Amino acid sequence: MKFESLYRHFLLTRATQIPVIGEKGELVGLLSKERVHRELSDLGKEREDLDQIPIEILETELSESLVLYFKESSLIPVIGIDGEKKDNWDKPRFLAAFTKLESKQIRDPKLETIESKLEKKKENLDSVQWFMELILSHFPDGLIATDVTGGTIFYNESFEKDILTKPLFDDSIETAEKFLHNLNREVLATYLKDHDLSLGKEADTSVLTTMLPDLQSQVRIITLKKEKKVVGFLYHFTSSVSGFGKGKSDFPDLDLAFHSKLPLETVLAEMEAHYIHKSLQRNSQNISHAASELGIPRTTLQNRIRFLNLSERFQNHKKEKLVIPRKRSEKQGTLEKKPLPKKGQTKKQSGSQAKDSKNTLRKAVKTRKESTPTLKKQKNTKKLSPSAKKAAKKAKKRR
Repeated sequence: MKFESLYRHFLLTRATQIPVIGEKGELVGLLSKERVHRELSDLGKEREDLDQIPIEILETELSESLVLYFKESSLIPVIGIDGEKKDNWDKPRFLAAFTKLESKQIRDPKLETIESKLEKKKENLDSVQWFMELILSHFPDGLIATDVTGGTIFYNESFEKDILTKPLFDDSIETAEKFLHNLNREVLATYLKDHDLSLGKEADTSVLTTMLPDLQSQVRIITLKKEKKVVGFLYHFTSSVSGFGKGKSDFPDLDLAFHSKLPLETVLAEMEAHYIHKSLQRNSQNISHAASELGIPRTTLQNRIRFLNLSERFQNHKKEKLVIPRKRSEKQGTLEKKPLPKKGQTKKQSGSQAKDSKNTLRKAVKTRKESTPTLKKQKNTKKLSPSAKKAAKKAKKRR
């Protein structure tokens, strides 16, 4: 394609600017009649054959003459990037394509770099979010996050397996939401009342702690904020077996129990349960040795173990005992075994022989029973004194 061939399009129309479209049909720019004249007037410039119209010579601003052109005619010729005529556009179609072109030109080139950075950040955020979800799902303690109204946003597997299955919640997330929402209010109210505070700058309610004997766990209520605005709450459940107290002791923290206003019976039961559990662990689950160590009878210790329900309370720490079945004695095995029929005998013959042997055994037992009273009489006579024998003889003579 030669550059001179572009001028022929202006000979067929009165328009001073002709739209140029790309391969996909989108508007690339406007070819101006003045710019073609200027390029052709430069006689010293060598012109080579072109594959397409140079984008540098295309304009992106709409002239007034082109607007006036649509008052005289309804269609305008459209040429492709290869310099050939492609179509005729009416005014609405031309203006729609021009607005798209204008919006692309107005866009700041820095936006592309900013968008690429944002995309990279999104990718990083997605990877971080995935890793955070993995950590929370494998967290050993129970976690549940709710919004301000008490609706569940997130809970991990530990909460679903260990906490939600307790009788207090009965495997129902709705009952758990109601209970925790009311618990949050009660704990906040008791904290403010004990410290003579009101909700404001003085009260630090970001983390509140309480104990739940029904769940045998400690609960930390963490307030979630975004730009000083409360968004939700995170409930962190710690098992009583893993340790309430400070240091190495597994006993409940007495200060925490006091602030939670727990009854004295529950605190004493918790301490007693931990103390007995430790003693049983030290004595390899031997109740007799643990009872002697604790200074109480064995039956008392058994009753306390049942009353405190240690098997369920410390079920994660309970070791499974191997039960070895007892072997049966040889005598029982011989009695239960039935004699097999000999060669040449039928089952009926063997059965009749067995009946005969049973009858002989019964007769022998009867003869033994009958002989026992005579033997007793003989024994009694031997034991009689000589004076008693004389008295017996006189009694016989009188008869």
